[in-house]
Amino acid sequence: MGENKKEKLMHIIVLLGGDSPEREVSLSSGKNIVSALQENGHRVTPLDPGYEPTRVLETIYEGIRREKPDVVFNALHGGRGENGIIQGLLEMMHIPFTGSGAEASMLAMDKVVSKLLVGGDDIITPAFMEIRAQNFSDVRERLGLPFIVKPVDGGSSLGFHIIERESDFRPSLEDARKYGKKILAEQYIAGAEIAAGVLKGEALPLVHIIPSHRVYDYTCKYTEGMSRYVVPADIDAALTRRIQRIALKVYHVLRLKNYARIDFLLGNKDTPYFIEANTLPGMTSTSLLPKAAGADGITFKALLEIIIQDAVDSYGN
Repeated sequence: MGENKKEKLMHIIVLLGGDSPEREVSLSSGKNIVSALQENGHRVTPLDPGYEPTRVLETIYEGIRREKPDVVFNALHGGRGENGIIQGLLEMMHIPFTGSGAEASMLAMDKVVSKLLVGGDDIITPAFMEIRAQNFSDVRERLGLPFIVKPVDGGSSLGFHIIERESDFRPSLEDARKYGKKILAEQYIAGAEIAAGVLKGEALPLVHIIPSHRVYDYTCKYTEGMSRYVVPADIDAALTRRIQRIALKVYHVLRLKNYARIDFLLGNKDTPYFIEANTLPGMTSTSLLPKAAGADGITFKALLEIIIQDAVDSYGN
């Protein structure tokens, strides 16, 4: 089994696809995971719960009851796959699974809640507000221009828009609401995008993302050649340690486990602004966590072994 010959071979269900707007990303992540785990010698059963919302939980429940796996690798992205609902189902079924638990997943998925929980001390977040009945003038007065709008519980930059003038506001809100009912408005920070991976409670090398667009949008995230990645990030050692320390604090405050990715923007005077925590980072060919692990000498196949073994070892804790 390559780098992990001493690890136990297992029967693993890989959840992929699902009914969220991030279905295609999840399918890409899941297929990579299935292939690598099979190469490692495991018995792997892919399970796509489908895109019919009323059937998703039932399909997962039936699949696990039928297959009786040793562990579930959750490669779903967004929606119920990442917001704690499917984690709650897996906990009730008493089956080890990768990623964080139900409560932590719920807290991290809601960007407003997670920002409120981790804000303070040395964790700085851009000024933000949830858009309810506010009009453009209300948000501009609170946040200034430009500002960002995006779904509170979305991912993959779907529904993400930069608002620079009043005419941008309503069409951007309409698009954002295609991906989530609650919308976050956030101060725009112009600066380097930094991803801080965490694996088993330890910080990985930082990744500096250099998108070809103004921001790291959906196209730049999932299209080969649309972004450059510098890993380890080319920033000074003290700033690197500071960002890693903040990432670990976010990880612990939100009660995350197994693996996660904490995203930052570097503002004026290299101030690291916490943007969001991702409990199920992508595992596609352009994904950031595998790049960070690779810079630490961990191959993709070895990374998956660490994740599944930790999920089994920490089961029930």
